[in-house]
Formats: sequence, C-alpha cells, structure tokens
Amino acid sequence: MTLCYSKVFLRLHWGYAIRKRTTKAKPAFLLPPPTTLIGALSFYRYRGIENVLFNKKSIESPAFYLKGVKATAKLSSFASYVEDIIRNVIFIYQRKERQLDPLSRYNIISEGKVYSPGGMLIVVYIANTLAKEELEKMSWSIARIGSKESVVSVEDVEVGEASKVSGVIETDYYFPATVSVVEKEEFINLVPFWDEKAYIFDQDAKKEAYMLPLRSYPIISTKVKVNAKEAYKVGDEYVVFA
Repeated sequence: MTLCYSKVFLRLHWGYAIRKRTTKAKPAFLLPPPTTLIGALSFYRYRGIENVLFNKKSIESPAFYLKGVKATAKLSSFASYVEDIIRNVIFIYQRKERQLDPLSRYNIISEGKVYSPGGMLIVVYIANTLAKEELEKMSWSIARIGSKESVVSVEDVEVGEASKVSGVIETDYYFPATVSVVEKEEFINLVPFWDEKAYIFDQDAKKEAYMLPLRSYPIISTKVKVNAKEAYKVGDEYVVFA
C-alpha cells in the first residue's frame, strides 16, 4: 500500500503543555510525544469524545484506532520552557478526619509549559491505513496539542506520497534514540516518551527513548545528521523512525 504523509503547520496561540507522568510535580515535554500528536489527529473522527470503550472491557483514547500512523514534530519558532507554581486542591484525597482542616485543602506544585506565543509547530504524519483525502481532512481538524488550553490554529496542510529512504540524511524532526547520530550530537536532547499503552486507561505505559534535536535557549529545532534505517522524504524534508 502506498504511504501517504501530511505535514501540518500549526500556529501556537501561547504555546503548549504536555506533562510527564509523575506523582506530584508536573514537568512538561519540550516537544509533543507521538501519542499526543496522534491523539490530536483523532479529533476529526471523535470530536468531543475523550474516551471510548473497547471490547466492553477497557477504556481507551480514540487515538488507539490510529495505531498504524507514525508521527513526529519540530519547532520552527523560538520558544522557552517555564514552570509555574500553582495551588492544587488536595482535600478530596485526604482522610475524612483531615478534610475539614483548612491546612489540608491545598498544596503547592510546579507545572511545566512551553511558551511560544504566535510560534509555529510543524507535525508530520505517515500513514498506510488512511487514504490521502481522509488524512488531509483529519489534519485540518486539529484544534489543540496536549492540554485543553493548548489551542492551535492550522495554517496549512501539505499532503503527498512518502518516499522511503535510508542512509545518512539530515533532519530537524525528533526520532527514536536507537538511530545513530553522525553529526551535531551536541544539540541532542534525550527524553523518554511513553509507548502506545498510554492510550489505554489504567495501563502502565512503557518508556521509549527519543532524541530531540534542539538548541537549548531559546528553544528551536535544529538540523542534525543521522544514519537512518527507516526514513521518509516528505516534500523537501526527511523524517526518521528507525
């Protein structure tokens, strides 16, 4: 089956917040994980639906039905990372005898965000389970990335056939950590994204290491050379998946 791709140009209203899975503190990813990007794509089919019941057993994200889609992203505008200190309501989690205690109602936590007002996030999807026309419609329907407050506007969508390539190529989109970096390793940020089990409620998602080619401050994606086993030419750029 022919592989099609869509390259989606997303205008950020203020930035985005995709929090890491931690117990109390809420640091954020510098770029949206593939699961987040695919979740954003599912909005076209499942508008307003946060969860679906699969086989009358497990509660899952609608993104579960797009598991055949690959995704990656880059920041083409300057951004900065901050962690705001907020007051969090916790009395509902306290024992009954402590719920009436005013000192037990709140605690303080930090929440991470990537700020880039008016910035541009570019997302590439590779799909062999979707027709080109449907992938284009789904791409135009993306409304947010990450938290509900992380609103985006789709400025343009480029669609076409993805050509599979391998060997030494240059890319500024993130890729799995198993890929060998040939040049500009100093710009690599190693991060753990979660795998597809993150789509299923109450499942322990496994961590998968990815490399983000980013300049540290201000944050912006930058090109590095890699030796790829599985990569795709999308327009005049390359995205790497192995």
